[in-house]
Amino acid sequence: MRAHTAFHVVVSVPRHATRRRPWAACKEAPYDWKILNSWLIGLADSGGVVDAGVDESGHMTDDADLTEVYSYAAMQAVNEVGTLFFAKDHHRRFIMCSDAFVRLMGYASADQIIGLRDEDISPEYLVDHYRGYDEKVLRRGEHVIDLVELVRNVDGSYDWFVTTKWPIFAGPRIVGLGGITRSLTPRHPAAHEEFPLAAAVELIARDYGRQLTVTELADAVSMSPSYFTRRFKSHFGTTPHRYLRQVRLMAAADLLSTTDMPLTKIARATGHYDQSHMSNEFARERGLTPSSYRRLYQGSARRPASG
Repeated sequence: MRAHTAFHVVVSVPRHATRRRPWAACKEAPYDWKILNSWLIGLADSGGVVDAGVDESGHMTDDADLTEVYSYAAMQAVNEVGTLFFAKDHHRRFIMCSDAFVRLMGYASADQIIGLRDEDISPEYLVDHYRGYDEKVLRRGEHVIDLVELVRNVDGSYDWFVTTKWPIFAGPRIVGLGGITRSLTPRHPAAHEEFPLAAAVELIARDYGRQLTVTELADAVSMSPSYFTRRFKSHFGTTPHRYLRQVRLMAAADLLSTTDMPLTKIARATGHYDQSHMSNEFARERGLTPSSYRRLYQGSARRPASG
């Protein structure tokens, strides 16, 4: 009888990879990404348990399928890279994650995360954010490209991360999603080469609390404002201005949920003109006033107010 093995896998998804098949353009590792994709499909369909074709000591069993064995070897190899990778089934349960992602979430092994959902490991107000983008991928097959979002660290602090998610297809059917995320601090040495817009995104995540112009963002990546705007919209599917608005609203949601900071201070800290401007933006995007949002989510995660 074969032993089932939990896999910890890392996938490096270059920015030039195709949206339909995010691994197709990967040139950094000589692995068969079709095989790895078949494993993700199998995991999504089976709820996270796939037969590895190896026994408990890691030796190939007599009747092991070579495709499974090669997949297992590839996943072991790519895990050495250290990328924050995760995959979920169509119920949004984690079915696979890298060792680095496990550590980020504050766990000792992937076995502790497999089968859980964001609701089990993250504050409620962040779960709503994660769930909303997961549903775009799972229900509509959309790709979420380089979304700037907050992630809670083990010590209770928060950092800005940039996350990409894509659907996992079994024929025409979406059976799950894959994702990678990376911290915006510290910056990876090759960030500019791999992602020419990296400096602009990092500037937004760092300085959203002050006025930022398209010209300043374009200067950060040595592009003209018009060319930068075209590149930005092509990559993210939205304008720099709207992207900045979304980051500011997420920062406001965080402060509303985790502090007792007055609304006027939150508005100033998150780059809004005043409390009225923040309230209008918040109600338009979230369907709730800031005060209503605070009453709904405050207490799901707490941290001291500052400023």
